[in-house]
Amino acid sequence: MRKAGWTVLGATVAGLVTGCTGNPPAKQPPAGDSKPKVQKVKHELPEGMHRFGQGITTEEGTWKLTPSALTQVTPTSRAKGLPRGWRAAKMTWTLTNKTNEIQQLLDLSPTVRYGAMGRPAAEFTDTGIEGIPDAISDDPPRVKPGGSYTLTVGVAVPADAAGEPVTLTTRPTTMFGDTGDVAFFEGPFPGAAARKDAVLHPRPAPATRKTLAFGQWKADPQMTVDHVRPEGTAGGRAKFSGELTVRNTAEVADLPYTPMKKSLRVYYGDELKEADLIPGGAGAADTGFIAPQRAATHTFHFSLPKGAKAESVTVEVTDLGSAEGTFEGKIAD
Repeated sequence: MRKAGWTVLGATVAGLVTGCTGNPPAKQPPAGDSKPKVQKVKHELPEGMHRFGQGITTEEGTWKLTPSALTQVTPTSRAKGLPRGWRAAKMTWTLTNKTNEIQQLLDLSPTVRYGAMGRPAAEFTDTGIEGIPDAISDDPPRVKPGGSYTLTVGVAVPADAAGEPVTLTTRPTTMFGDTGDVAFFEGPFPGAAARKDAVLHPRPAPATRKTLAFGQWKADPQMTVDHVRPEGTAGGRAKFSGELTVRNTAEVADLPYTPMKKSLRVYYGDELKEADLIPGGAGAADTGFIAPQRAATHTFHFSLPKGAKAESVTVEVTDLGSAEGTFEGKIAD
């Protein structure tokens, strides 16, 4: 799957607290201090999203795209790209040429995420699961007028993600880059649910709080930095990883926003010494647009200079040079 940059639209979430007459209202935790809430998914999709198995017409009526529901499979020894211990499934994509002339196969540039936090699923190939062919080549697959092309795609998620929603985002790609229509599909990963089907409901911190702790949510754009932890050393430099999660608060799918054209600047110590710069833009992060009312999580990596020691770090998130949020916290063990 291709990698590109991120941007997103955020919005503030407000709450209403009431109490019985004569009694004080129940004490509420400070806004932004609690972990993101998850609630059981309502199976209605936001306007403009589609369920697996539904077909859509795209590219000004040139193609009809129909991705099937996911079917669990047992991988063989020939499987490639399948993380150890992850659950495996497959789906077919049927692309039908709606025109009266031969068409070069549409290159869909897909992104597949799973769960409430929108973490990346893995794409794999295996016997009978050939994956996505290279449609941007000197001799691409071609489809005759009225004809169809079916390909089989392997999708894998961690073992405890059975039954969780899987969101597929497609955007056709040409030799000139991502230029086509964005489409969102969603359906459950097969298997008995290992945990409750959930949807993310962040509780943003007050706008007056300028620096947020890891795990707290910024209101606009809705995002958080969390799970910053060590990853060993290389070349004398201590290595670390963390997660940036961004949520699209749009109600409908006609205004998709890409998750990251964002850059991250990491500082350490009370003096805010610069540790690392993680640039945004093409190839730097997760690919596709975020579906409405869904989140996307990107794992970032950084290092500290040789000899530098830090129990905590500060991460500044910027978009095209403008600071959007600052998060700080201790490095987890």
